[in-house]
Amino acid sequence: MGRRLALAVAGVLVLVGCLGLLTAVPAVQRAVSPDAEPTPLPLRLAGTRYDGFTVDLATGRYAVWATRPTNAPDGDRCRVTGPDGRPAAVGEPGHVVEWTEVATDDTAWTWTSTFTAPAAGSYRLTCRLDPDSPGQQYAVTREPDRRLALRLRLARWRGLLVAALPAGLVILGMTLTWRRRPA
Repeated sequence: MGRRLALAVAGVLVLVGCLGLLTAVPAVQRAVSPDAEPTPLPLRLAGTRYDGFTVDLATGRYAVWATRPTNAPDGDRCRVTGPDGRPAAVGEPGHVVEWTEVATDDTAWTWTSTFTAPAAGSYRLTCRLDPDSPGQQYAVTREPDRRLALRLRLARWRGLLVAALPAGLVILGMTLTWRRRPA
């Protein structure tokens, strides 16, 4: 029984490792989502810090991203006010999604909250800055669709997925050379 279990574990680890290698292939990445990362929208800061800013939006769903948040998702981190002066409902994305913005200096972003813009116009965001994160920034993008969110999650976990391959191969090698002791 122990040998069969070890072979099954080795097989699963090798399979997961191979899937991890596949996620590094550009054609596979494009098949998961043609977008490599979200596109930040231009913000107009109220001052020198990112605790208050305005962004022009069309109708649709949007994501708020933060650098170095102490906890995420966090639907209470930002308040959104629409062009009519009424607050927009802010919710949590339900899962942690991170992305490294290659277009800049490899800034690491975490999706903290989401909201819907029911009408086009200028939306005002007032966000809490973490005291332990000097220089913290915020970005607003279109809400990632499921395919882009999956691509971002796979990119984050690729190293762990690939590490399963040598672990599975080691277990497979040890199991195949495993000798039973004479009774």
